[in-house]
Amino acid sequence: MKYHILFFLIGITQLSFGQEIYYNFQDEVYSEVRFREKLKTIETLYGEQGNYKYTTASYKVRSTKVQQDSIIQYVEVVLSQSNTAPLDINTGVQRFINKPLPDFELQNLKKHLKNNNDYMGKVTLINLWFTSCPPCITEIPYLNYLKDSYQDEVNFVAITFDTKDKVDRFLERKPFHFEHLVDATTYLHKDLNNNAFPKLILIDKKGTVRFVENGVILSSTTASQPETAVTGLKEQLDFLLKEQ
Repeated sequence: MKYHILFFLIGITQLSFGQEIYYNFQDEVYSEVRFREKLKTIETLYGEQGNYKYTTASYKVRSTKVQQDSIIQYVEVVLSQSNTAPLDINTGVQRFINKPLPDFELQNLKKHLKNNNDYMGKVTLINLWFTSCPPCITEIPYLNYLKDSYQDEVNFVAITFDTKDKVDRFLERKPFHFEHLVDATTYLHKDLNNNAFPKLILIDKKGTVRFVENGVILSSTTASQPETAVTGLKEQLDFLLKEQ
C-alpha cells in the first residue's frame, strides 16, 4: 500500500445532542452538509493530482472547547491515498463518540477486576498510555493536576497494555494519580482499535463516550502552566458534570 498523509488544522463546532452542528474550516463556517461536501471536494482535488485509486479525507480531534451550549472541536483533517483498497481513517476510539464505551473487565494494581459498571454514575476520564511512551509521560503532571482539581467528583482511569509489575516499577519513579488498569492488550487493540498514544476519552455519567482527545495539547505558552494547558479538558469535564 502506498499512501500520503496531509494535515489541516480546523475547528469544528458541535452542539449538544439533537442540536445543529456547524464546522469552522479556515475561518469559514459550514453546516454539516456543506462541510461534508467540502471534504469531498478536497478528496477530488487531491485525487486528481496523483495516480491513486482511492482518496479519503477524514479527521482526528486535537482539542475541544465548550462554550455555553456549544462544543468546539479542533481537529486535524487527514487526507490518505492508496492504490490497493478504500481507506477508512475515521476508526479507532473516535468511532465510539455518542456511543457506549465497549465493555471491559480488567485488573487494577490491587489485582481487583474492574468493569464498565464500576464507573457508572460519574463522569469518567480515561487515559490510554504505556510506560515507554514519551508523550504519555510528558502529560502525566497535567493529568495529575486534573485529578487533584476534581478529586472524587470524576473517575480518573489509566488503561495500558503494560503488566502490573511494569506499571508498579514506573510509579516508583514517577507518580501518576489515576487508577491503573493493566494487561489490556486485547481490549486496546481489538475492542477499541486504538492506534495512537496517548489518548483521552471522556465519558458521561451514563457510560457514553462524549469526547476523544489525542492527549494534552502543550505549547510554549502552556507547558509551564498546568491550569492553562488543561483548560479545554476542564471545560469538557464541567460540561459533562452539569448534565443530569
